[in-house]
Amino acid sequence: MLGLAKRVKARFLLASTSEVYGSPEEHPQNEEYWGHVNCVGPRACYDEGKRVAETLTYSYARQDNVDVRVARIFNTFGPRMNCNDGRVVSNFILQALRDEDITIYGNGSATRSFQYVHDLVDGLIALMGSDCTEPVNLGNPQEFSIKEFADMVIGLVNEQKDQPSTSKVMYLPAVTDDPQRRKPDISRAKERLRWEPRVSVRGGLQETSGGLRDYS
Repeated sequence: MLGLAKRVKARFLLASTSEVYGSPEEHPQNEEYWGHVNCVGPRACYDEGKRVAETLTYSYARQDNVDVRVARIFNTFGPRMNCNDGRVVSNFILQALRDEDITIYGNGSATRSFQYVHDLVDGLIALMGSDCTEPVNLGNPQEFSIKEFADMVIGLVNEQKDQPSTSKVMYLPAVTDDPQRRKPDISRAKERLRWEPRVSVRGGLQETSGGLRDYS
């Protein structure tokens, strides 16, 4: 794709990820942070794959003047997400809808930040229309512990079901190299793109749980 962009002189967008920061020692994470990644761990294929994708993108920009944009996307969710994708949002919602135990890996204190898909799309459009060639974090800086997030999902599902969910939180062993804190610093997006999330996590979850109801 970079070769094609070079040949036809197209603007190139790389959908990168917050995983380039690995298990961060800096909090919140801004784009100048180089990350803390175990390059031989079980998450390395994804983490390092995205990091090398950024390396290739900027190599083409420097050597061949390819016009590039790089978005570091934090956890995103929405109504038409794949119900079996293994992500925490879809897992929690489906488990609550089915009255299954909600599974948390670790003690539930690890944190994540979640953004609604409409905000992400707006951010990508703004990035592509801008002159910002540096990496840009696109995410919602509202931070939740995984336990807090699970409780929120159960509460929202209870509001939509005829009978309250009987789901309980079940704790499983922590996953190796799973980041303990994840929160974007979106100062660059605010300054360069005039962008920040507009949809609340709770509002987005209401839309998403309704969209996943058919799979329950």
